[in-house]
Amino acid sequence: MAALQINLLGGFDVRLGSGEALPLKGRKAQALLAYLALGAGATRTRDELVALLWSDRNEPQARSSLRQALTELRKALGEGESARLTAGRDTVSLDAEAFYLDAREFERLIDVGTPAALEQAAAFYRGDLLAGLSVPDPAFEDWLRDERRRLHDRACEALSKLLDHQAVADSEAAMVTARRLLDLDPLREATHRSLMRLYAGQGERALALKQYHACRDLLGAELGVEPEPETEQLAEAIRGGVTRPGQTAGPAPDSRSGPLALPDRPSIAVLPFVNLSGDREQDYFSDGITEDIITELSRFRDLFVIARNSSFFYKGKSVKVQDIGRDLGVAYVVEGSVRRAGNRVRVTAQMVEAATGNHIWAERYDRDLEDIFAVQDEAVRAIVAALGPRITSAELDHARRKPPENLRAYDYVLRGNDVFQRNTKEDCLAAQKSLDTAIELDPTYATAYAWLALTHYYGFELGWSGQPEASLATGLACARKAVELDPSNSIGHHFMGYGLIYSRQFDAGWSHMERARELNPNDADTLALMGLFHAYLGRPEEGIRSIEEAWRLNPLETEWYRWNQAIVLYSAHRYDESVTAFLRLINPANEALACLAACHAQLGDEAAARALMRDFRTRAKEELANYPGDDAEGWRRYWSNSFPYRDPADLEHLLDGLRKAGLPV
Repeated sequence: MAALQINLLGGFDVRLGSGEALPLKGRKAQALLAYLALGAGATRTRDELVALLWSDRNEPQARSSLRQALTELRKALGEGESARLTAGRDTVSLDAEAFYLDAREFERLIDVGTPAALEQAAAFYRGDLLAGLSVPDPAFEDWLRDERRRLHDRACEALSKLLDHQAVADSEAAMVTARRLLDLDPLREATHRSLMRLYAGQGERALALKQYHACRDLLGAELGVEPEPETEQLAEAIRGGVTRPGQTAGPAPDSRSGPLALPDRPSIAVLPFVNLSGDREQDYFSDGITEDIITELSRFRDLFVIARNSSFFYKGKSVKVQDIGRDLGVAYVVEGSVRRAGNRVRVTAQMVEAATGNHIWAERYDRDLEDIFAVQDEAVRAIVAALGPRITSAELDHARRKPPENLRAYDYVLRGNDVFQRNTKEDCLAAQKSLDTAIELDPTYATAYAWLALTHYYGFELGWSGQPEASLATGLACARKAVELDPSNSIGHHFMGYGLIYSRQFDAGWSHMERARELNPNDADTLALMGLFHAYLGRPEEGIRSIEEAWRLNPLETEWYRWNQAIVLYSAHRYDESVTAFLRLINPANEALACLAACHAQLGDEAAARALMRDFRTRAKEELANYPGDDAEGWRRYWSNSFPYRDPADLEHLLDGLRKAGLPV
């Protein structure tokens, strides 16, 4: 084993033979060592080194700085290992046999080229060469930029070759590799196609189409070009139900693949209304109007209404209405625009038959801003009337919501929800502030209380709050206030059910979830949450069915529905399927790593389980306000709060997997 361990991919980390970090603080001394090491032990002239690192100084000063850096380097290496550094009158070299270099091993493994070697090489590439090391000298910056690009390209080469092998033998591993390759090179269109094929082959038609749109958007934004014909043809084949090269359209391999069948009732997707105000800051207002129309349409049991997240996937995209209809499995699409100027607002809306592109209905509303709720109600009534005669006027009256008393309060709710969609701690706090302001302006505004409850629940659920129990209690109080102010507010019942379940008032919580479903039968998020709660109440198989039903209403949602599905599958002791679900998460929360570790532990793969658990604990230490460390009782409280199983045996089943993976519980 080499005496000196030099790791330069992803940063500067050099260890002595004892395992201690090399005590080398000077940035130019670090750069000097890196340059000598990357030269594979080649002899460098002092003139070359001076020109590389001290080009801004006169020759005597530059040579003096080089001598100081060499002295610092020798001192850091210590008595034994400094002998490996040879500094003559005109040249400097580092004995190539005296050190291990990760970049050298990385390139050697790529040249070997076997799947195992390529996998090892990919693991070596932890990031850019000397990431975080800045040396303000133009010559060094030029050299470092070129060397970073060369090694970056070699990493892409390794991942591309590895992807070719895995696509045949291990589709799950191939998906992970493809995502990593796109992280390094987002414009690699062939990789986008590979990932589309992999998703489609797994029956993940919605994910495959999302990948296509991501590719199309990137190419347009960065290069100003459309996807290649091969990419367009692949997307069209996936829309038609073809999931593998050479396959013809036919029966879908599972309930989420293949073309989505039209529901047995009028089906509709409302696309984000375009903001024509000339101010991008007004997007929140046009988005809010769209969401309100979706919510109001969702109340009708005789309609099938696509959820907000799937509809908003098309925001800012130029997509044919026929493709949208096939992507979402609906017969009709509503699109429109909003122009807000002073105290006036113009809303246009039109409904199109997806299969033909024919216009069914169109209307324009020019009103004072205070009449915006009347405009929404009129649009909903017109859409419903155009869809068919089965909905009575009594149902229309029943479905009307209670509007806020104060228009400014409504505006603050829209602003809060717009910020909240970004899903970070800072944005959650900003949304909370907007919703608090809305309530100050209108203390009777039920929807403001309902969404405020969610911001407090996030502090509880995601570990952002230093007092999680207090955050849960505050959220529950807000949801209760929403229901008291407006018993017909489905969002209030949804969050009331959430708070009560996590407070272990299971029967009352489930009753509110059922009431939310009754008030808004098309609310996919309520169905997905009920799927998770089925597992907490000891009914995981029913939970799986509920999540599948939610997916049909929200076919382009993947992340938190997939998370719920993975937890429910673990609860059902279906570990292999749970692993598959966890691995398909695109941006997994830290808890997902621990739960995936528990799955591997239950399957007997101890190495994978313990590696994932180490990653979980590293991230948890940074993310959790109250990190339990090695406190077993602290970890038990954490998992008990996060996963409120009614039956203690179900919680012990989760803790058993975590314990086997190495977490002290």
